[in-house]
Amino acid sequence: MTTTGSRVAYRLHSPGLVLGGAALFGTIGTAQALGPDIPAGQLAAARLALAAVLLVLAAVATGFSAMLGPAIGHFPTWWAGLSQIGFNLCFFGAVQQAGVAVGTLVAIGATPILTGLVTRRVSRSWMVATGVALAGLVLLVRAQMVSESAPSGVGIMLAIGAAASYATYIIAGNAAAAHQLETQPYLAVAFSIAALGSVPFLFTGDMTWVGTVDGALLVGYLAVFTTVVAYSLFNRGLRDVRPSTASTLGLVEPVVAALLAYLLLGERLSTLGVVGAALILLGLLMIVRSTSGPGPEASP
Repeated sequence: MTTTGSRVAYRLHSPGLVLGGAALFGTIGTAQALGPDIPAGQLAAARLALAAVLLVLAAVATGFSAMLGPAIGHFPTWWAGLSQIGFNLCFFGAVQQAGVAVGTLVAIGATPILTGLVTRRVSRSWMVATGVALAGLVLLVRAQMVSESAPSGVGIMLAIGAAASYATYIIAGNAAAAHQLETQPYLAVAFSIAALGSVPFLFTGDMTWVGTVDGALLVGYLAVFTTVVAYSLFNRGLRDVRPSTASTLGLVEPVVAALLAYLLLGERLSTLGVVGAALILLGLLMIVRSTSGPGPEASP
């Protein structure tokens, strides 16, 4: 009995890590809205640059400095780094163009579909749970679009680009786990690649915000909590969670984003939105319950 309970707890641990990381991702849009008006490209580049420095320092401090070099030679690391460039540029642009709620909802909502189509490693329980969650997402998006002005087509396209990048990152993370890459050096190298690729965007406009307290606080929060902490949790969870399952668990992000938009930004959350959020949470519960059953969750 104790052994069975321990096994179930272990199998729930990894989905819990993915959920924790995704919940922190859900705070990005609200932090961006509450902070100073920084161009999307500059904000993405600054976040990635600071996060890369912190992740390299963390890898050195935890004794993984010798593994930074080998991590560079693995394709999943480059794949993850390049996908982070695309995700950050597209996501911050989508939030600015389409709004916090809709930009986040579309970007994260499309990710499970794209991930499932690419990996084609889906089960019946995944399809049912993802269907329930996506139905809730549709209601949540509908509720937001009724209460706000219609988002721009450019914003929606950027959100879809962010979804494709996010799906790519999840698949790369699962492949890194299959190659038995340690999380800390893998993240340090991947985000260093992303930071180097994003540097040109840092100098594309007025940079007076760099010397402001509000600008420093925004970039610091995004780099520490929504990158270093969030991705450390998320990638550790990917070691025992399929990409398709991880992308569905990531749907907790728009729920957090919608809740924060309601609490902190004054955005109205209608009955339709509440029902949508409840359906998403139900789908996530179904996914988490399915991972506690017998048999391996992932074999990358």
